[in-house]
Amino acid sequence: MAGRMKLEIAESVEYLEKTMKHARSAAQKERLLLLWWVKSGEVTQHQELAARLGRNPSTITRWLQKYRQGGLKALLEVKVAPGAKPLIAGQVKTALEERLSTEQGFGSYGEIVEWLQNSFNLTLKYATVRRFVRDELKAKLKVPRPQSVHQHPEAINQFKKNIRLAVMEFQALFQLNQPLRYLCQDETRIGRKTQTGRVITAHGVKPIAKVQWPREAFWLYGIVEPYSGWHFTQEYEKLNSTNFQSFIDAISEQLGDTIAVIQIDGAPAHRAKALEWPENLIPVFQPPHSPEVNPIERLWEFLKSLWKGENFASLQELRERVTKELEMLTPEQIQSLTSYNFILDTLLATKFEPAEFHLMQA
Repeated sequence: MAGRMKLEIAESVEYLEKTMKHARSAAQKERLLLLWWVKSGEVTQHQELAARLGRNPSTITRWLQKYRQGGLKALLEVKVAPGAKPLIAGQVKTALEERLSTEQGFGSYGEIVEWLQNSFNLTLKYATVRRFVRDELKAKLKVPRPQSVHQHPEAINQFKKNIRLAVMEFQALFQLNQPLRYLCQDETRIGRKTQTGRVITAHGVKPIAKVQWPREAFWLYGIVEPYSGWHFTQEYEKLNSTNFQSFIDAISEQLGDTIAVIQIDGAPAHRAKALEWPENLIPVFQPPHSPEVNPIERLWEFLKSLWKGENFASLQELRERVTKELEMLTPEQIQSLTSYNFILDTLLATKFEPAEFHLMQA
């Protein structure tokens, strides 16, 4: 007859019972039950433990050895298989993340497959790369923002740095006893040509958009104040200095006695020698080929997205739709779209306090 099993168990019966109730897995509960049987004296034979648990006696021996060497913590430690080794890891993963973090990125998942092959001699399936890039790295295809090849990034950085000093100098020059406002101005062409964009469809379904290409269009001249969300627009047939003069005169009238810095691009209509700038408007020209520094561009983009995929029977129908959308714009929406950090930092640095103005559509 087999002798009584010798095993000193430090934990009490009560503690083992309580721990079993809160065990995180069946494997841990099984090993706690083994200790409880031995501690309570219900089971004293090694073979009986194996029979009750349906385990091979060698497994029971291994578990008991773990407990003797490392106690309860060692016994309850359940090792999990590491699984398959990642196909994209280490330096390869780091290099891929760095490339995806640049504005250049990749043109397609197929391009990534080719890049991995050429750069690291790593041959992977298209589906594997696509799943890893989308699910693990959270990267996806995006429509790139157009940028002129003539743009000078350093000029943009310098503009953002200098604008604060310029506003402070203007305040001192005019010895203002009232707020100096910061406005951003631009024009956009709005026509009956169908606005298109991305559409979500089921897998394998190619989206189709019915489009038209009529040349009828008009120009919308606009101005926004990022700080307060105030905006003002007027419609004109053409983009030229004569219409721009009319527009800045209208802005001047809207501002009343207050003085404003107005950020604009260097379009010929804005630099015409015949222009007569109102006394309460101070033009500040942004660097050439850099529309992204003017926040009103985001307003135009948002506005046109509101009738994406729609076709209009006449220019008047489109005009009415534009007017309706402009009337529905709220100051909060304008602020959300146009509050660029470099502008807000400038205003906060100059202790800017905006006055209240009411939107007036001509």
